[in-house]
Amino acid sequence: MSSRFRLFFAAAAAVVLVVAPSPVGAVTDPRLAEQWGLAAIGAPAAWSVGTGNGTTIAVIDTGADFGHEDLRSKLLPGRNFVDPAQSAQDDQGHGSHVAGIAAAATGNGVGVAGTAPGARILPVKVLDADGSGSVADISEGIAWAAANGAHVINLSLGPNAVLATLLGSGLEEAVNDAWSKGSVVVIAAGNDFLFSSSYSTVNAVVVTATTREDRHAGYASGVGSAKWGISAPGGAGGSNKADDILSSHWKAGSPNDYEFFAGTSMATPYVAGAAAVLRGLGLSPQQTVDRLLSTAKDLGPAGPDTTYGAGRLDLAAAVGGLATPPLPPPTTPPARAASPAPPPAKASPAPVAPNATPAPAPAGQPAGTAPASGGGAAVAPGADPSSPAGSAPELAGPSPADQKRGSVGSGGGDDRPWIPIGGAALALAGSGLAVVWVQRNSRWD
Repeated sequence: MSSRFRLFFAAAAAVVLVVAPSPVGAVTDPRLAEQWGLAAIGAPAAWSVGTGNGTTIAVIDTGADFGHEDLRSKLLPGRNFVDPAQSAQDDQGHGSHVAGIAAAATGNGVGVAGTAPGARILPVKVLDADGSGSVADISEGIAWAAANGAHVINLSLGPNAVLATLLGSGLEEAVNDAWSKGSVVVIAAGNDFLFSSSYSTVNAVVVTATTREDRHAGYASGVGSAKWGISAPGGAGGSNKADDILSSHWKAGSPNDYEFFAGTSMATPYVAGAAAVLRGLGLSPQQTVDRLLSTAKDLGPAGPDTTYGAGRLDLAAAVGGLATPPLPPPTTPPARAASPAPPPAKASPAPVAPNATPAPAPAGQPAGTAPASGGGAAVAPGADPSSPAGSAPELAGPSPADQKRGSVGSGGGDDRPWIPIGGAALALAGSGLAVVWVQRNSRWD
């Protein structure tokens, strides 16, 4: 089996001093020219209207790199559901890549720019260093993020998440509950074209991937019968890395890493970032979704379809005619949490079982955020979003049974039956479904 196949998984706002969203000044990020996805959706033009200031995007994933030059000024403490005693520091890389696409520090003279330069990132770690985790942890992570002020929740999952929903794992309930609490949930349609998304009753925006030429990516599942479907740049997934999506990345022994990847995992945070920009301009969750869909660039057959959904995201069009909200009264900013040390280098995981498919912010940007209209529970000034006061009761961490689980195919001692499904595998567990994902030739999901 090629060493290029690796296991992985396709993550509380505080009331602080806030200034009204303003045009991003000189964008000095040296690799912006390589970020064709931002240009495709009109993000730089949209920044003259709004940047997502005052909003929080929860990234439910492998965590985020608190030491990364393009992320550290944007990260809230978050929470780790894999090991509640540890921080939400990324030890796999996927979550850091997703977080950067959504809201990397912009105009800081290094690296890349993010779709919503003014938004903060709430990392919720539900997947371990091998990229495996349980649907129970994912569901709890969604609920925790919604209860702790996430205006937008990014789920760069994949086809197994769709299957888990169909099997009644509780993920659908968690997503719908998050919506009822004021969070816009954005979900990846998945890769490998195994089957189209079936989120017809789920209150979530389902995202498929397009290429630089605005064609549907060959690896990506369509949006199917999703209630709200849309497309966004996800990369070609071919031999030319420049046609994929560049973003921040965690890699052991390589601080401030950047990588190109392709997948619906990469398309999803563009939509999550766009949703944060609209929430920051005062739109409600429903108004945000309606605006994203109604202004998307129609692709494929005229009108919404099961492949592209409403069309390809157009953030410049979505902010058209909108005005920046008035300056809110100032409050005391919270103390910033200390950045945890990056984890040590990890040995490569054991091969997958034979039946599995091989495998600082812009000028004028504040140091924190305040919830936009309809944004859910707020956290008192100075509170740690990982244990907020005055918000919904803190959710219990993973059960002892869940914490005992091993990593499928990694020599972790997991003896549960598991089912190979195209580019991924499901492991059946007593408390829910464990999810394992595969990276294929630098393609995520």
